[in-house]
Amino acid sequence: MSAVVTVMNMKGGVGKTTVTLNLAGLLARYNIGGRPPLRVLMIDYDPQFNLSQAYIPPKEYFALEKNYKTTLAILIDSGTALNPYQLQVSGNHSPPSVSSLVTNLFTHHTGAKLDIVPSTLNLMYVALGQATTNTKPIEERFEKFIGECRLHYDLIMIDCHPAGSLFTKTSLTNSDFALIPVVPQKYAVRGIGLMMEFMKAKKAGTKAPEPLILFNSTGRTGTSSEEATIRADGKYAPYCLASTLKWYKAFGEPEGGSGFVWQSTKPYSTSAFLNLSAVAREFRTKIAL
Repeated sequence: MSAVVTVMNMKGGVGKTTVTLNLAGLLARYNIGGRPPLRVLMIDYDPQFNLSQAYIPPKEYFALEKNYKTTLAILIDSGTALNPYQLQVSGNHSPPSVSSLVTNLFTHHTGAKLDIVPSTLNLMYVALGQATTNTKPIEERFEKFIGECRLHYDLIMIDCHPAGSLFTKTSLTNSDFALIPVVPQKYAVRGIGLMMEFMKAKKAGTKAPEPLILFNSTGRTGTSSEEATIRADGKYAPYCLASTLKWYKAFGEPEGGSGFVWQSTKPYSTSAFLNLSAVAREFRTKIAL
């Protein structure tokens, strides 16, 4: 059994990459809630490629990009002309194999592992280009790729571009869950509402991914009025995780494959690790892994 989780919010600045990199990394490395670590794949589906930068040293990253081992290869064939004003759609409806694109980051002695398909700034051509032909080949390629991923991984986490785009559509259409990071501040509820509406629209006639709302960058004590308001709203209360990912500097420090909270000896790193573990335990239970 596997679970595919899109991590996104229509509102930017909510820490979707921070949530993805920390949850995925922890669940691949540690026994959580008495359950063994998982085979985890991260798909960086954002042209800003922040998730890729957190895990892959620059020299290695640029080699992968040069060899077309990025998420762009899932959508279109190598050699396809890139044009910011016109989306080029491959005639080939079959993506590369999963094994040919993933980069291994960590392997556990139990067989658990952490892999990534890095992103590229060139993915922006797909985001900006105006399709003059049917995008069905792109959608089919992504669907087939995720289908193969399910055979090899327990958990697939997609760090998705925060906008209503082809990325959003293909990611949500192929996901079981949508993890929605929310920073409790002004207009936070608007971002959740837009996200819920978009999920329903993009999955018309089929089962939409189950929303999971995670409050991120919360205070270490107490509950903000914004968080309390959202938790009290009947439209959102059933989807809110009880655990919150609190604000710790350690969560945002990874770069080039180092600086993760499970490696850190800096002040408050133990508290941050325990907080992350609590969130991971509840998240894993929610997605039935």
